[in-house]
Amino acid sequence: MPEHPNATRIRETYAALAADDLATVLAAFDPDVVLHVGGSGEMAGDHKGLDSLAEVVGHIIELTGGTWRLTVQNVFADAEYAAVHVHETATRAADGAVLDVYEVNLLRLGPDGRVVDFRDIPADPITHDAFFDGR
Repeated sequence: MPEHPNATRIRETYAALAADDLATVLAAFDPDVVLHVGGSGEMAGDHKGLDSLAEVVGHIIELTGGTWRLTVQNVFADAEYAAVHVHETATRAADGAVLDVYEVNLLRLGPDGRVVDFRDIPADPITHDAFFDGR
């Protein structure tokens, strides 16, 4: 049975992220997207809009010296929602701290299939937040 077209679109978006194709990544998001970031660091909180999304991604790339990777394990999607199971790895550029966690990215999709709400749900939120909060 073929996967939902939104699942295919999401796989293509994560492949674009892996290829550092930020223009393709941003095109997959609604202009008013809301990105929810956990933790207590400078990136924590809700970020609205494509500029904010690009800023967060840019910060992550800078923080990790370009080592940040989201390796897709599986994608489940329908017309309204998607769950993306990923293996997230990175090395923090400033001190060599390593991140190696699994997480689910929970996406709410608009009628056109673009992401309108993005939530990052790590299996180990303490380790994940400590890495991105600089601890």
